[in-house]
Amino acid sequence: MVIEQELSPEVFQLLADGRKIEAIRLIREETGLGLREAKELAEALLDEHASTEMAMPAITEQGGASGVIAIIIAVLIAYLVYVFFLSD
Repeated sequence: MVIEQELSPEVFQLLADGRKIEAIRLIREETGLGLREAKELAEALLDEHASTEMAMPAITEQGGASGVIAIIIAVLIAYLVYVFFLSD
């Protein structure tokens, strides 16, 4: 969308922070759009962000990557304990 390219990063940050009204106000200042159009654009940007977030793999969720690493380390330690202490 051409208008999206005209928006400052601050608009996206406001939307990410849940400050939709301030983002709409800034969209109107930057683009000259009316209230309805600016609101629709803000909602479209939020919808786009939500669908992008949902498309991300689960490993990006909080604790996802560190949980996988912890499991790998635990399995490796269990294997080493078995090899060095329990095998004959």
